[in-house]
Amino acid sequence: MDPLMKKTKVLITKYRNFLMYTLFGTLASLVNILAYWLLGHAFGWPYLLANSLAWFISVLFSFFVNKSWVFKSAYSTWTEFLAEFISFMLSRILSFFVDNFLMFVGISLLQVASIGVKIIDQVLVGLLNYLTSVLVFNRRTRRLKDTYQRAKARWVKYRQHK
Repeated sequence: MDPLMKKTKVLITKYRNFLMYTLFGTLASLVNILAYWLLGHAFGWPYLLANSLAWFISVLFSFFVNKSWVFKSAYSTWTEFLAEFISFMLSRILSFFVDNFLMFVGISLLQVASIGVKIIDQVLVGLLNYLTSVLVFNRRTRRLKDTYQRAKARWVKYRQHK
């Protein structure tokens, strides 16, 4: 195999999650922008209401693509699925407030066109969402949490027997 191809393959393998997240994150941003435009401009909804529903639609899209294709997170029970879904939604609550705050500042305070604000907003919110998605779906992170919980339980048990 050509050395350049070999090096490229190593880099793609190493950064697969980030590259996949970037691809699907871009698609989620497009879903968000399109939903915002339809609700806010085509249907005439107030911009914060349109933005909030666009956020919800794109977060649902993100959950399923991140789970299935980016982080390849499998589950064996409905309870595990629900726990992951709730964890994901809670991790995105911060992005909801950041998203609406940026829209408010850009549109109401700075008087910038809403679609321009929305595009800039999606870049910033996308970076925040990547960080929170890694925490939710990354198995290594989950293993660290499990290790911490076991150590904490041992410490409590030790303290009770003392």
